[in-house]
Amino acid sequence: MDRRDFTLSCLGGIAAMSTAAFTGNVSATPATAHQQLPADPTKPHIAFVIYDGMTAQDLIGPVEVLANSHFNVDFVWRDKNPVFAENRANRQLGFLPTATFNELQHTDILFVPGTSNPYLQMRQQDMVDWVAQVGAHAKWVTSVCSGSFILGAAGLLKGYQATSHWALRDNLRYFGAQPVAQRVVRDRNRVTGAGVTSGIDFALQLLALLTNEQLAQATELTLEYDPQPPYHTGSPKVAPAALVEASRNGYLQHLAQIEPDSTQQLLHTAKRLGVQLS
Repeated sequence: MDRRDFTLSCLGGIAAMSTAAFTGNVSATPATAHQQLPADPTKPHIAFVIYDGMTAQDLIGPVEVLANSHFNVDFVWRDKNPVFAENRANRQLGFLPTATFNELQHTDILFVPGTSNPYLQMRQQDMVDWVAQVGAHAKWVTSVCSGSFILGAAGLLKGYQATSHWALRDNLRYFGAQPVAQRVVRDRNRVTGAGVTSGIDFALQLLALLTNEQLAQATELTLEYDPQPPYHTGSPKVAPAALVEASRNGYLQHLAQIEPDSTQQLLHTAKRLGVQLS
C-alpha cells in the first residue's frame, strides 16, 4: 500500500462522500513496480498525453495527485517506445506509454503537459488530431503550462478562458482563447494550469472537482504540499522587474532562434481555427 492509498483507506468516510460517478475502491490493492492492474469500468479514465520534449514536472505533479485508486489512467503516445523529457543534462528521464493513439479513442479526463518549445509539438499532427478528436468528447479537457498550446492548436480553447506559462500566455489569443493571469483557470469543463509547478495546484483543484474537497485536502496534506520558496521570485508579480525582463527576453530570444517561423505558425493556426485577431 503506497502513501496515497494509506491516506485514503484511513479516510473511508470522506471517500464515501464522493459523487457516485467518481467513487473508487479506496482499499484496492495498488500496483507494485512494473505491475499494471486491469481497468475498473466503474471508474472514470484519465489520459495523460506524453511526448518527447515535455517538461517532466508538468506531468509528474498532476500524476502524483491524480493517479490514485479513484481513477483508471493511461499514458498515451503514438507508440509504446519510451519518451524522454526535456533537459540539458547528460542523461534524460524516460517515460513508458501504456496506450497508443490508435488504441485509445475515448477518455473522461484529457490532460496535456507542456514543454519549453510548444511550436515543435504543435507540428506533431497526429498528436494534435488525436487531442482534438478525444478532447471533443471528454468530460474534462485540461493542461499545464504550454500544454494549453496543444489544446489550442486542437481547437479546444476557442471561446474559453485559459492560462499558460507567463512568458507565453498572451499567445493563447491566437487559438481564440482569452488569456488569464492566474495560477489555475477553470472555464466550464476546461481547466488549465500556469507554468510547471502550478501542476500541483491544478491537480488538487481538479481532484476536488472530480471527487470532493475533503479528499483534495487530505491529498494536499499527504503530499506535504506547503510551498515555501526560498527566494520569492517564482512569479512576475513578485520577482524584481529586471529579473523578469531578463528571463523573458532570454527565453523568447532562444525560441526565436530555434523557431524563427513561430509567429507565422501562430497566424496560420489562427486562420485555420477562424480566429479574428484584433
